[in-house]
Amino acid sequence: MFLYNNKINIYYKIKGNKSSTPIIFLHGFMESLKIWNYISDFLSQKYKIILIDFPGHGKSSFSGEENIFSMEKSAEIVKSILEKEKIEKAVFVGHSMGGYISLALAERNPEIFLGLCLLHSTASSDSIERKQNRKRSIQLIKENYSLFVSTSVNKLFNPIQLKSLQKEFNLIKKIALSTSVSSVISFLRGMSIRKDRKFLLKKTNFPKLYIIGIYDLILDAKEIRNESKNGYKSSFVEIPTGHIGPIENPEKIIEILENFMKYSVFHSQ
Repeated sequence: MFLYNNKINIYYKIKGNKSSTPIIFLHGFMESLKIWNYISDFLSQKYKIILIDFPGHGKSSFSGEENIFSMEKSAEIVKSILEKEKIEKAVFVGHSMGGYISLALAERNPEIFLGLCLLHSTASSDSIERKQNRKRSIQLIKENYSLFVSTSVNKLFNPIQLKSLQKEFNLIKKIALSTSVSSVISFLRGMSIRKDRKFLLKKTNFPKLYIIGIYDLILDAKEIRNESKNGYKSSFVEIPTGHIGPIENPEKIIEILENFMKYSVFHSQ
């Protein structure tokens, strides 16, 4: 399905038990809804699943007019889809940037959340060092996008397992290379200016779960673990993956999400 929003065509997919609790899956930077294929196929046997491609990613277009694509603007897209599909409450699963977008949505619309899973993600804003890294990334993208993609995708995986995950590596690289360059730059800028939303961890009443990759080269596991401990109804699970658990170990993610769904639905009653 497509949502036509301000010259941008947003592609999203619905599958599964349409009368059951909805799960909204939000992918990360330079990804697409394809990263959820295995997980969503399994969970769709029991739940209603909505998968979204953000602008310039997957099958969604990008007008090129946005110099900075903020997390708030992305959250508005998600909200528009929920309104179109008449979804009042759901559990949200956000991978990396998808987590940032989920938090932007939660700040304005906490009432629609039954639960939030931050999968290899954080409620913190970018550090000064991270902002500088994003600026350097933009420069590299302009000079050699293919090199940027190869370097970035390498960092997503557990380095110990990378040789045995070449099929998965090639899939993610292919998705990244198909992502609009102008959208990549705009989203990098958007992530660099995002708000620190750690206050939402205490302010919101819905359950929050962090899934942390022990071998994550993007986010420090210790920092995320400490962040999760400061929230209300907030918990964490550590898994032996890098930054892209949905591809490295989808079976483990399914196991964790099934338990989180039961917990979130129970606490909503």
